[in-house]
Amino acid sequence: MNSSVFRLPPIKTCHLRFNQSRRDEIICWLKAHADWTHAVTLTMHCSANNHEINKEQVARRCRLFLNRINRRIYKRGTKRKGFRIASVAFAGDGAYGDHPHVHLALQKPPDMTTEGFDRLLKEMATTTKGIGQQFDIKSYRDEGWLGYMVDHGFHGLMEQLTFTAVCPKH
Repeated sequence: MNSSVFRLPPIKTCHLRFNQSRRDEIICWLKAHADWTHAVTLTMHCSANNHEINKEQVARRCRLFLNRINRRIYKRGTKRKGFRIASVAFAGDGAYGDHPHVHLALQKPPDMTTEGFDRLLKEMATTTKGIGQQFDIKSYRDEGWLGYMVDHGFHGLMEQLTFTAVCPKH
C-alpha cells in the first residue's frame, strides 16, 4: 500500500542503541504528525499448525484491524474519499522472537468521545481475525510511548500502517 505519507527507512533496534540523536529525531518527527490519543499493543495468534507468523502476515492482520475501524467511523468515505484515522505502527517479536506483536499510536477522530473510541478499539481487537486475545489499549499521555515503540520495534516502522488523519471537514 503506497498511500503512506511517512517516508522513513526501516528502523532497527540495534542501530538505535548507537544513535540516540536519530532516535530522538524520529520520535520528534512522529510526535509532530498527529495529536496521538491512544497507545495500543496487539498480539498475534499463531497461524494454523503453530507455524511462525511472518512480518507480512502481521501487517495484513493489523491493516484489517485499522480498515475495520476506519470503515466503522467513516463508512463509505473510507473508500470513496480516503478518510482514515492517524496511525503509526512498529512491529516486534518479543524477547525470544516468538511473540509477534505491534505497537500503535492512534488519533481518535475529533468528533468521537474517548470512551466511544476505546469501545470501538476493544471491539475490533476482539473480533479481527488473527489478533490474539492479548491486547492493551491505553490513553496516550506523552512521547514516552513513541520512544518505547521505536526502541522495541525490532522490525521497525511499518509504513503500510502509518498514516496521517484524513477526515471530513467540520
